[in-house]
Amino acid sequence: MVRASLQWIGRYGTLLMPLGIVVGCLVQPLAELLRPTLAVCVFLMLAFVLSRLEIQHALAHLRKPKVFLWSLVWAFVAMPALFIALLQVFPQSPGLNAVLIIYATSPPNFGAAALAFIMGLDGALTVATIFASTALHPIITPLFTETFAQGAIAISGLDLAVRLAGLIGGSSLAAWALRSWLGAERRQASAGIFDGLNVIIMMVFAIALMDGIPARVIAQPAYALGLAVLATGLHIGLNAITVAAFWLAGRQRAYTFGYSHSGRNIAVVMSVLGSAAPDDAWLFFAMLQFPIYCLPMLLRPFYLYLLPQRN
Repeated sequence: MVRASLQWIGRYGTLLMPLGIVVGCLVQPLAELLRPTLAVCVFLMLAFVLSRLEIQHALAHLRKPKVFLWSLVWAFVAMPALFIALLQVFPQSPGLNAVLIIYATSPPNFGAAALAFIMGLDGALTVATIFASTALHPIITPLFTETFAQGAIAISGLDLAVRLAGLIGGSSLAAWALRSWLGAERRQASAGIFDGLNVIIMMVFAIALMDGIPARVIAQPAYALGLAVLATGLHIGLNAITVAAFWLAGRQRAYTFGYSHSGRNIAVVMSVLGSAAPDDAWLFFAMLQFPIYCLPMLLRPFYLYLLPQRN
């Protein structure tokens, strides 16, 4: 019964996930109660994603590394450079500047791996991209925030790097233990269960993140709406730009990279920063969940139509 329920949740995850935002906004006592679980949710999401990494698939990408390596250059060099250039021309508040730099230098959203399998994209390529990007995360993000965040982050780049390395390293060890315990056959047979668990964790995460957000939106409705529009525009815009950049690498790869790189995962940084992150950063982080949780529901039919061979 539990297995079937988790598989059903995983199958309909794109429809269920927006409920986390709705519940979190409407039931603030529950959001407040779950707020301390944010870091735990991030840890579990990362551990589950890394446990899905099939080594042979990752090595297959590394045997023909040009496109894969270019995707990392695109994510960690081209995109941060574009964001920094835009912020020089159109500067925002220090807190918003800082979170946009974090956004530009973060790896793909962990949930993209589970959703890639659900939506008919190349899940193995998504997981491999997340794995490589996450390994670089403790180096790239602290370097850029220390250099360009203008003191908006209340901890040093070195401290941030140590915290990120601890969380990512701990999640990696948990993923290795889980893979070893399950074995290859059981891990493959449990794919639907992992998808369902990921959806549940993402829903809990969304509920917890909405703690205090409705009050902030009521106090600053125009600003909050502007951040929601900005977050959605970034998500859609980066998806389109990345698809165009990788179109010659093949339609399947282009759509996979576009989806993966558009939903940047700033959850790891925000979870280790805690109160050291500015209020504007937390509000942007909350608004960012709307495209992350809602767009997959709209994109899934589009991908399944364009990539029917992945059904």
